[in-house]
Amino acid sequence: MRTLLMTALCSVELLTAGQQMNVAVCNLDGVREPIIAKAKAETELVFRSAGVTIVWGDCDTFPTLDALKREPWFFVRLRTGKPPRTVGPASLDVMGKAFVEEHGGGYMADAYFQAIQDTSEQHHGESGVLLGFVMAHELGHLLLGPGHTPDGVMQAAWGQKQMDALGQRWLKFTEDSAARIRRALEARAAGDAGGK
Repeated sequence: MRTLLMTALCSVELLTAGQQMNVAVCNLDGVREPIIAKAKAETELVFRSAGVTIVWGDCDTFPTLDALKREPWFFVRLRTGKPPRTVGPASLDVMGKAFVEEHGGGYMADAYFQAIQDTSEQHHGESGVLLGFVMAHELGHLLLGPGHTPDGVMQAAWGQKQMDALGQRWLKFTEDSAARIRRALEARAAGDAGGK
């Protein structure tokens, strides 16, 4: 019983003592607001389990230059057009793309809503839920760099198994990925604070 209580307390501590990241969603092609709201909620759940709180913005209220100097922002552009197909339809590369810089990090990602909607329909899922997963995955790349894990949010292939897990809120960052995300946010905050 004591071990269970300690585990619960540690989990609560992790969820409340984590990092913060600022994310602006740029709705370039008129994705409906209820879908975006659902996606944000799903993305928040995934990051909260990694000890990270998301503060949302949008491109209509773009952060000022001073705000950008004080703390890093991440941008997710929602697009309705189909991306160029360079991989098979089961790959998350069809649904999103993170623009990762040479050193491994980045600040901007795209989510391709038409491909997300098609995949949701194929697997009898909700497009807002899948959009949230894609946003979490691409934001993960902006912090972790390229590469994928065999399971969790950062896996590359997509199918019914992953859609079922997402519907049950089972898809999270692995413990290693979550720790690396928190370290990356700390480093960016320290780098921005130290450089100004």
